[in-house]
Order: sequence, then C-alpha cells, then structure tokens
Amino acid sequence: MFDPKRQGRKICAPAGNRIVQSGVIAMIRTLEKVNNGLVSLEYWVAVPLFIFMLGLMLAQVVCRYFLEVPLSFSEELARIVFVGCTFLGAAIATGERGHIEINFVELTIGRFIKSHAGKMRAAVCMNVLRDTGTIVCLTIVSYQSYLLVVDQFEMGQVSTAMSMPLWIVTGAMLVGMMLAIVHSALLIVLNLAGRGPMGYEFARGGES
Repeated sequence: MFDPKRQGRKICAPAGNRIVQSGVIAMIRTLEKVNNGLVSLEYWVAVPLFIFMLGLMLAQVVCRYFLEVPLSFSEELARIVFVGCTFLGAAIATGERGHIEINFVELTIGRFIKSHAGKMRAAVCMNVLRDTGTIVCLTIVSYQSYLLVVDQFEMGQVSTAMSMPLWIVTGAMLVGMMLAIVHSALLIVLNLAGRGPMGYEFARGGES
C-alpha cells in the first residue's frame, strides 16, 4: 500500500546524505587550508629570523676579528633567535610530516602488507597513534613551559647581556610546541579522511 510519508522519507534521505557529505568535505578542506596556512605563516616568521641570525653571527665575526670591536649582545641575541627558529621549525616539520625518523615502521608495513589500500590503512593507524602520543607529550611539556613563563614574568628574570625578559624566550618555545599540537590534531582528522601529508613514501607515489 502506498504511504506518502514513507515515500517522502525515501526520496529525501539521499538528498540529506549528500548535504551531510558535502558539509564534511567542506570541513575537511577547510582544516587542510588551516594546516597549510599555519605552515606558510610559520615559514614567513622562521625564515626571516634565520636570515637575521646568520647576519648577526656574520657581523659578530667581522666586528670581533677584523674591526676588533666585539658586539656584546650579538652572541646572546643569536642564541635567543636560534631557540625561536628551532621551535618554529619543529612546528613546520610537524605540519609537513618532515621530521627525521627511522623508517622501521614503513619498512615493516611494506614487508607484511602488499596491497596499497592495506598499506594506507596501516599508515593512517600509525599516524593517529604517533600524533596522539605527540599531543599528550607536548601538552605536558607545554603546561610546564607555561608555568615557567609565569614564574619568569613574575620574578622579572632577564638575560645577562641584553637584559631581555627571559619569559619571551620561553614563550617562543611554548608557542612552537602549541603550534605543533595544533598541527598534530589537524593531521589526525585529515589522515582519517584520506587527506593531508602521510609521511610515507608509498603514500606519495603509489606502491613502492
């Protein structure tokens, strides 16, 4: 017997599913843009800082050994900039899955799993596990760094040569770790959706 209400639900269900799928796809693309945008912003900050650090070290060498007028602040400032570049670079490498690693897991996956689809599923599982571990570890370290920033700010601790507040240096470390946490969380979602960098050779060019 014909039921208009039931028939209407059957007709509307596929359309509703398509709307949900479109929304999910749009969200995944937005998250991918956020991850890539953060990486681009980090490059825009880290690269000039690195160039500035190299110029500062060169100026220190020239002033010390050729002009015999050493710069009292250059070595300390170079160390501070180096810390900032290091933690920004760590965030960039997290967002691009560019950290140096021992490829034991990749070799194991390639040895025991032959199909490309199976390799991809295994790679996603491993990425989720290691990103979750990264988030847990960095969250603990970030919390301790935050407490250190607060202590340095309240105590008014400054550097020796430049009298720069030390909370700025520790704060740069904290920002880098928090960015790495954000990248790790974004990559978990993206990899589960089949998007974003995977960090495995077979994921870039098909089966190895």
